[in-house]
Amino acid sequence: MTTKSIKTALALSFVAAMTPPAMAANTATGNLSVAAVVADTCIIAAGTPLSFATINTGAVSNQVTPGVVTVTCTASRSSVTVSLGGGENESGGTRRMSSTGGDYLPYNVFTDSGHSSQVAVDGTLYDEGITAAVPQLIPVYGQIPVGAYNAGVYSDTLLVTLTY
Repeated sequence: MTTKSIKTALALSFVAAMTPPAMAANTATGNLSVAAVVADTCIIAAGTPLSFATINTGAVSNQVTPGVVTVTCTASRSSVTVSLGGGENESGGTRRMSSTGGDYLPYNVFTDSGHSSQVAVDGTLYDEGITAAVPQLIPVYGQIPVGAYNAGVYSDTLLVTLTY
């Protein structure tokens, strides 16, 4: 070996000694907590209001109209009850709409389109189960009894109560 070769070999040995050896990647682990709170609740909404057509005051009327109350719960329930109050103008067990002129227009609420099952004041509209997260559409049917009524714009608001 020549002096130059020895110097080169020594230099390479020195560089190799100074270079740290290649190491495998290190691994560390930890935990990430995940939590949620789902409220055990139900909500109620009047999806479609009872909105009667224009009534001819010169003739008797038997107006019929459908509406919908919607109930949605976060958990399935074997039984929920939806009841209807008497409205703001109830008198003697009769629901009544009022006009701006102070007149009243009686109306009835039913659970069926054939009007055979009337919902009394504070009576039950629905008493069945609910599937979790699936809106339950509950039909409600209104009817204005036969009669002659004063002209005007009539309205009322029913309290809908959900018990679960």
